[in-house]
Amino acid sequence: MKYFSIVLLAVASLIAPNLLQAKERPLRNSVLRNVKIEDLSHRQRYRHAMVSQPTRRGERAQRFEIRHGDCGRSSGWNDCSTDRGRVEMKERPKNAFSKPGQGVWYGYSILIPNDFVSLGRANTLLGQVKAEGWSMPMWHITYNDSPYLQWADGQKCRIGSMASWKGRWIDVTIYAHYGHQGQARYFQLFKDGKLICQRKTPFMPAEFRNKRPKLGLKYGIYNSFVSRYLAQKGRTPAAARAFAQSHEDGTSRSPSPTPFEYDWGVALPTHVIYYDEFRAGARREDVDVKLLEARGVPPVN
Repeated sequence: MKYFSIVLLAVASLIAPNLLQAKERPLRNSVLRNVKIEDLSHRQRYRHAMVSQPTRRGERAQRFEIRHGDCGRSSGWNDCSTDRGRVEMKERPKNAFSKPGQGVWYGYSILIPNDFVSLGRANTLLGQVKAEGWSMPMWHITYNDSPYLQWADGQKCRIGSMASWKGRWIDVTIYAHYGHQGQARYFQLFKDGKLICQRKTPFMPAEFRNKRPKLGLKYGIYNSFVSRYLAQKGRTPAAARAFAQSHEDGTSRSPSPTPFEYDWGVALPTHVIYYDEFRAGARREDVDVKLLEARGVPPVN
């Protein structure tokens, strides 16, 4: 009997930690509670879906898709006449979790399939935060031939090769402080737990120093200046006219503002991207996918 009791205690000691993990309370900090489809997203039915496979954790992940010719417009902007196309989710209301003057942690998993084709000198943004009244993002992550993170003042941080981001789920954790002084760090980007970018100086424009900007996270797929890819891989139509767009960081140029009106001899590659476990919060331990998984915190869905 004594031996039997010892065995039971030993088994219980092994099982108990797992039971405690399994009972970890869920966190209600999923960004899905405060996002909606961006008005400028293209209108095709395949643009966004919740899917059961593949997932990083849980039962569902978000799937985004954009094809050649997909572009949208709203009352104040037209992607179709400005060399763009997108399908994004956006933070609503603004400042729901991206807080002016405060530090914010974002955590998510992203899957870029192996067949993803870079748009070369064009841009594919898979994550950004915009401030109302400012054309350039406060920060954005661009995936092309040489992926990089860029802040509002034009400073960049290289984030590794495109190949290193493809073919598997990658856990991304971001810290962004939307203030102007008093911080030891203002931005950090972790890839699978490894710090790959850091900034110790403010990145918010000085114009916002005495204002409370309306901030909004966007994620999905946002392709811009796509005619650069079409001209590089195909031929520039004789009727096409060059496009130039001015912004706070300078001027961006491309072969045409209306690329989908012409035959370039090639088409844009179809892009499909998956996101899962997207959270925002005040602490890293509340959003970091790997840390939450290790603690046994239930998935977002």
